[in-house]
Amino acid sequence: MNAALQAPVLTKPFLKSFAREAAIALAGSLYLAVLSQVRIPLLFTPVPITGQTFGVATLALLLGSRRSLASFGLYLIEGAAGLPVFASLQSGILLGSTSGYLVGMAASSWVIGKFRDLGLTRTFRGAFVACVSGSACVFTFGLIGLSFFVPLKSLLVMGLLPFLAGDLVKNTLAATAAASLAKADT
Repeated sequence: MNAALQAPVLTKPFLKSFAREAAIALAGSLYLAVLSQVRIPLLFTPVPITGQTFGVATLALLLGSRRSLASFGLYLIEGAAGLPVFASLQSGILLGSTSGYLVGMAASSWVIGKFRDLGLTRTFRGAFVACVSGSACVFTFGLIGLSFFVPLKSLLVMGLLPFLAGDLVKNTLAATAAASLAKADT
């Protein structure tokens, strides 16, 4: 029989590795669920300030692109399945004013994680550039999604400007943590 047609053998090392990766993804998704509950509503916009972006950045800086995207994907699946993991303990398929931000966070997981995969986040500067790049993903997709729900003339005031200072703080904290851990690892 052709080797390419044979089913993969489920060996103990494979199963052990799969279980480890699944546990990492589950822990990451739970971390995101907890940080999602850190929520500060703003009266003039449907988009709240949350801890999700900090969670996405720290996971990607620590786990890399594949594992952080797996964690974020599992987080989305948990929410879609009805588990109350999204901000304000919401769940379900969220096709509203903030859904673009969730798409952006998935992209951010990948982008920041790629910086980590390439070894570019071992310094504060590299980690901070990675986080800012991830924030650009979140805001780009978030603003696209939000544009279907708010007038274009209000888009930046409702979906970007109020979040820049907080994003700077979150990115600085995430980059500081990543650089400190990298330094301790050497």
